[in-house]
Amino acid sequence: MRVGTGVKSVVTVAAMLTAVTACSVSGDPVRTPDLSARIVPSDAFPYGPGLPVQDPGIVSDITFRPVRQNNRPDDCTPVAVDAATAQVRVGPGGPAGGSLTVLVVRAADSFDDFVAQATRCEKFALGGTVGTTVVTAVGDDAPDGALRLERQIIMGPQTAESTPPTSSITEYVAQRGDIRVYVQNRRRGTEALSDAELAATRTLFVTARKAAFRA
Repeated sequence: MRVGTGVKSVVTVAAMLTAVTACSVSGDPVRTPDLSARIVPSDAFPYGPGLPVQDPGIVSDITFRPVRQNNRPDDCTPVAVDAATAQVRVGPGGPAGGSLTVLVVRAADSFDDFVAQATRCEKFALGGTVGTTVVTAVGDDAPDGALRLERQIIMGPQTAESTPPTSSITEYVAQRGDIRVYVQNRRRGTEALSDAELAATRTLFVTARKAAFRA
């Protein structure tokens, strides 16, 4: 995934989405849960405003659940979340030149199950792509009741002669009931975030978690 700064980062993230086809069934209408009051405000982003992204396809990108094909191995495909009612904001990610993304979504699995899968699947092939591999490690500074993951997305085979394009993600996740919140700092390359950028990302997560879990 290409990442940039400011509004450019929002446009880039949205441009890389995979289209999702929504299906409907006949019958009585079902109340759609409104999560708009649970997304962190735009001015909570540390390096510039977080702008809403309405395309549900971004949820696939954030959660690593492909739209049409499973990951490999198959049991590294995350359980589906409710993309149709999800709330997403994307803003600039700071000196590393990436983007900060906040997602609030209703999840079908428990947080314990999510953590177990994320920590078990240290390396998997991303479904629906050609040669893209995701490598995951667990970070050590997550707030109580949350999870920090460090991911690298390697877009192609690595040989002695060439290194494929790689991007990195610092990710914080928490869940209460069926409401899950993600904060991701995405940037090109393999460098770790500076201490200041990591602290800013963590602070955004703490704020986003409070907003998502409000009564």
